[in-house]
Amino acid sequence: EFFVIKADLYRQRPDLVNCGRTLVGKLPTRNQQGELNYFAPPPAEISKLLFNVQSVMLKLGVPMAVLHNEVACGQHEMSPIYCHSTFACDNNVLFM
Repeated sequence: EFFVIKADLYRQRPDLVNCGRTLVGKLPTRNQQGELNYFAPPPAEISKLLFNVQSVMLKLGVPMAVLHNEVACGQHEMSPIYCHSTFACDNNVLFM
């Protein structure tokens, strides 16, 4: 699971730039927008990003099982297909 943040917004956040994680912020709003939930299709530009990553992973021999939104706004998930543990470890390292 990961968050997709536009580059210009990322550069405005010193905590993300310097630490790679959120140090300041606010609690999530209640009743998040219905169109951005777990079951909704990803926005077009996010779908394009996910499919580009998927095609690179397939070229590396790592088939992906999951491509979808997650619960939080801007949160998405991709994961390699489950396989034998030694291959799964390698696939996860390549994907990360």
